[in-house]
Amino acid sequence: MSYIQVEITDDQWNGNILQKVSAISSDLLCAIDGDGKFIYINATWEEVLGYNKELLHKNYLSVVSPEDKSVTREVVQAAIQGRPIKNFVNYCLHLNGKQVPVSWTATWSAEDNVLSCLGRNASDLETARQKLLEKDEWHNVVVQHGSDMVGLLNQAGDYIHVEGAITKLGYQPGHLMGCNVLHFIHPEEAGMVENALARLSEEEVVQVPDFRFRASDGEWRWIDAIVSNQLQNPAIEALVVSSRDITKRKLTTLKLAESERRFRSLFDNNPDLVIYEDREGNILDANPRFLSFLGLGKHEVLSKKLCDFVPAEAGELCASNLEKAFQGEVANFHLQFKVEPNKLVSLNVTKIPLLVNGAVIGVHSIVEDVSEAYMAQSTIQKQAETLHTIFESITDAFFMLGEDWRFKLVNSEFERVLQLKREQCVGKTIWEVFPELINSSFYHYYKKALGTGQTVKFESYLEESKIWLEVKAFPSEEGLLVYFSDITEAIIAKQEREKLSLVASRISNGVIITDPAGRIEWVNNGFTRNTGYVLEEVKGQPLSTFLEGPETDLAKAKEIEEKLQVGVPFNILVLYYRKSGERVWISMDFTPVHNEEEEITQHIVIQKDVTFRKEAEERQQEMTRDLFRQNRDLQQFTYIVSHNLRAPVANAMGLADFLTKLDKHSEMYDTSLAHLKTSVFKMDTVLRDLNLILSLRDQQDISEREVFALADIFEQVRLNFLESLSQHNGEVLVDIDPTIRLNTNRAYLYSIFYNLLSNAIKYRSEARQLQVKMQGQVCPNGGGLRIDFSDNGSGFDMAKAGSNVFKLYKRFHANTNKKGRGIGLFLVKTHVETLGGNIELKSKLDEGTQVTIQLPSEVFTGEKP
Repeated sequence: MSYIQVEITDDQWNGNILQKVSAISSDLLCAIDGDGKFIYINATWEEVLGYNKELLHKNYLSVVSPEDKSVTREVVQAAIQGRPIKNFVNYCLHLNGKQVPVSWTATWSAEDNVLSCLGRNASDLETARQKLLEKDEWHNVVVQHGSDMVGLLNQAGDYIHVEGAITKLGYQPGHLMGCNVLHFIHPEEAGMVENALARLSEEEVVQVPDFRFRASDGEWRWIDAIVSNQLQNPAIEALVVSSRDITKRKLTTLKLAESERRFRSLFDNNPDLVIYEDREGNILDANPRFLSFLGLGKHEVLSKKLCDFVPAEAGELCASNLEKAFQGEVANFHLQFKVEPNKLVSLNVTKIPLLVNGAVIGVHSIVEDVSEAYMAQSTIQKQAETLHTIFESITDAFFMLGEDWRFKLVNSEFERVLQLKREQCVGKTIWEVFPELINSSFYHYYKKALGTGQTVKFESYLEESKIWLEVKAFPSEEGLLVYFSDITEAIIAKQEREKLSLVASRISNGVIITDPAGRIEWVNNGFTRNTGYVLEEVKGQPLSTFLEGPETDLAKAKEIEEKLQVGVPFNILVLYYRKSGERVWISMDFTPVHNEEEEITQHIVIQKDVTFRKEAEERQQEMTRDLFRQNRDLQQFTYIVSHNLRAPVANAMGLADFLTKLDKHSEMYDTSLAHLKTSVFKMDTVLRDLNLILSLRDQQDISEREVFALADIFEQVRLNFLESLSQHNGEVLVDIDPTIRLNTNRAYLYSIFYNLLSNAIKYRSEARQLQVKMQGQVCPNGGGLRIDFSDNGSGFDMAKAGSNVFKLYKRFHANTNKKGRGIGLFLVKTHVETLGGNIELKSKLDEGTQVTIQLPSEVFTGEKP
């Protein structure tokens, strides 16, 4: 084979290739000169845009859509400047006026002064792009307006993507980014959800049981979720969670279940007989009480009718009222029939229709057994870069200075505190941004840190921003790391505390500052005046211990301790003792002091001496008690006048008038005169009783005290009744410590023992030997003196006596032939109360009477005889 060598120039070669490419290319090829006019177009122009050779020497903008001319001109100018055009799309005008999208690639040849262009019909690309936009729009609409929430979790369970209806829970998608999903799940369901997620190692898709998810407002919302394991899918590499808020449906279900349980419980535990019947009267359900009443099992009752268990005539009444209930009315009727010759059963029956969608589907019959009653009375950010996250998470404001004093970094807290944007600072020197810092404390401390390589910490006022700053500067190889925080509020608070301290030291009330546990840190002069203690004596001690005394209510200290832990203001009134031992009533107002984290840091206590007010209240209470006693005596007095005195006076007046009409020598005159004398004697007895009562009342506050032995006074009373006791074979058993000595009114105590022993003898039982027991003992811990007196006499019915036991002229013993005026127990109670004590009486008919007297410790001297 031989070859023929032909020499072809570069221009010939390029021209041939260009002609061949132009002939077969489906792309638009053209050349534009420096004046913007076409100097070449290929045949494809006619196929795509309808133009041929007539376009030559015309400006390229003549085929560009008016809307795209401006941007096209800018792109062409940029190409001429040396920036090639790549994939620039604009709209060109077809010869017929239709707009055709074209994607252009072009380059400028400065040597030829020509812009060579290649364009492709971008209609298909534009259509595809439009469809993609429509698809994205459809997806966004579904996600944003649908009810489903979609999230992507990494293998650790942290959110890496969130979209959908998450805003319905109050969150924006960015709020959850980087947060672990278990952080939002209710503790009671967290374990269940973890177990469900663990199953994804074996199953690709897991339906998670319903669980509660915390919304942004703290409310728990019920969620239904399906999780798909796409960790191995290279396009996703996450757990895909599709969830939906089902709170309304879940709560409805829970309420329905609760309602069903409640109804079942009411049905089964109803004390009445309850059954459920259909339209034919068949029993479909019966509660245990109904079965128990009949003594039958449920299988023996179901499908039978109520009328099967009652007589025929009662059955007809049941059937007619069942029909009435199925008409939508509540039917109530009464059944009464005999089950045995002498046993009558009375039933109150209520038939209640059960309506569903307006139709009665059954009837509940409630049968109340009223037999006994009838017989008795006829019945609820996206995760960012690690450095940025750490940087922005610093709670203090932060900036970094280079060795040239220029800002290299600032965080968002820096921007917030100083009200500056990082663009205003980064790259500039600190002295350019804050010229007022030159020669200030900031300048000297920063220079010191860089010069010595040691950390510095200081507080200073930034005049430009009008704030106080606490600054910590750490030198490093790259410059200076500076952390600072706004302590303006703390400084102002400190200044205010100093002012308050000055005020507190001058006011008359006591002021105490304690730590969170209630231990004293500071007291003012008012506290010292109120208690007698100075700061050095009480510092570090619990608030109450050193102020407590014999009469202090120890429960108050526990109450103070408990309320201090709650952390809310409160007031308490306590009886304390000064250092001198003097009693003082203190009203204390406690106010907790909280820090920014709402933790209690201190308590402020304001003390006020309210002894004068408290003593005034006690005096007022004593006056109230005196008025009550006097009012009671006045009522007794009125009773005597209206009942005991009026009758004999009326009799006497009537007899006096009657005597004037009789013959002085007649037997009737003598009889009437004797009756008149009896009435006058009765008036005298009543008047003497009145005199006794009034004298007791007048002498209540003037009782004469003397020291005597308790045993001696009772022995005197016993000897006084020795003859009567011997006559009735009575026995007195005495258990009184002879060392007990009293300092009180001797006559009152004698009268108390006298009346008690007198009543015991007078109302003795004829069926047994009289036995009287007398015991006196000192109660421990200053409890005073207790006296127990009992007899085995006839006794009386306490229920009938009621509240009249200690009233005047009241007698309760069944043996009414005993002489007496019903004044003895009245005198006993009056004397006991005058001595400051109290009395209790118990009695049983035909068993005897027990009396317990409690006298206060003031009457007990403790002296030896």
